[in-house]
Amino acid sequence: MKPTRRPWIVLLLCVLAPGRARAEGPWRISQDTLVYGDDDNVLVVSPQLAVRRRIEGGEVQVREVVDAVSAASVDLVSAASRRFTEVRSELDIDALRSFGRWVPSLGYAFSKERDYTSHAFSAALETQLGSPDTTLQLGWALSLDRIGRAQTSRAVFERDLASHGAEITLTQVLGPRTVARAVYTLTVQDGYLEKPYRYVPLFEQATVDMLAARGETLGLHNFSRWSDAVRPPEEVPDLRVGHAVAVRLLRWLGRLGAARLDYQLYLDDWGIVAHTVEPTLSTRLGEQLTVSLFGRLYAQAAASFWRRTYVVTRGVLPRYRTLDRELSTYQNLTGGARVEWQRGDALSLYGEASAMRTSYDDYLLLSRRLALIGQVGVRWTP
Repeated sequence: MKPTRRPWIVLLLCVLAPGRARAEGPWRISQDTLVYGDDDNVLVVSPQLAVRRRIEGGEVQVREVVDAVSAASVDLVSAASRRFTEVRSELDIDALRSFGRWVPSLGYAFSKERDYTSHAFSAALETQLGSPDTTLQLGWALSLDRIGRAQTSRAVFERDLASHGAEITLTQVLGPRTVARAVYTLTVQDGYLEKPYRYVPLFEQATVDMLAARGETLGLHNFSRWSDAVRPPEEVPDLRVGHAVAVRLLRWLGRLGAARLDYQLYLDDWGIVAHTVEPTLSTRLGEQLTVSLFGRLYAQAAASFWRRTYVVTRGVLPRYRTLDRELSTYQNLTGGARVEWQRGDALSLYGEASAMRTSYDDYLLLSRRLALIGQVGVRWTP
């Protein structure tokens, strides 16, 4: 008789690595659609289709993603720009093959927008250390990006960005009901890290002092009145080196299901320090239904060169200047639920909904943002 996994083991593995815990047929077709909308007038619709083929000792997967973005956010308002619609397409090809306890994999992705192209390459090697309870994975990635500007000739404006990544992952079974994972990631970005459409407002010191004396705060409603007429383009360092250490703990809780807790510490040479905590609880309701509740808390300190307002001193521009709110101090809180229905090994459907609130402590144009995110998908194994 063929042995079967206990239900709690299947659920634990699904939480740790969704989609790899079930015995499936040679083909699997997946379709997912994500919808994101926020009160900063940004709407994103992202459908994707993936086809996976199992081969002897391995598998090959091809995935197509399309992102349609419509926005009229404060970034556009501050630049006196109208709502825009952008479409990005991406094609991914991934393959892995098992050679005994060694499992190498390769990947390639190509993405394109009207002003941006990217070629990404990845490789990984997974192996067991001594026993199936301990797994080590080494990964490497390289992305080569070319940035242009819409309605501008490439001969006039074209920039390059190379992004390197290396990752070490160790997964350990700690007991009959507990699994742990630790990950270290190194990222190095070298090249053009600015946004070609982002221009930074500058202020005279006398203007800032005068407004402070009057008790008036600069914001989206009045910054254009007091800023200099000339706005220089964004300027940030050409090199960025980041380190991330993440840990994941999974625990089977009996009738409650499986609990997962993730924590990540990130820091880089731009001065950013960030903490991420993500708890998840997944439980089965019968043989076919799985319900998960999840949350995410992200807190970040600003880059060393970040300023709410950049002041011109004696006619000299600040060397580094940015209006990128992702480089400011902010906190992000997300909560949501996921429901998945599975019919044997042939068909599964899921739906996911979450709400996200972001608070910016020191951003000139926005103090908070509320977003709603929905995602649905289907997995079919013929």
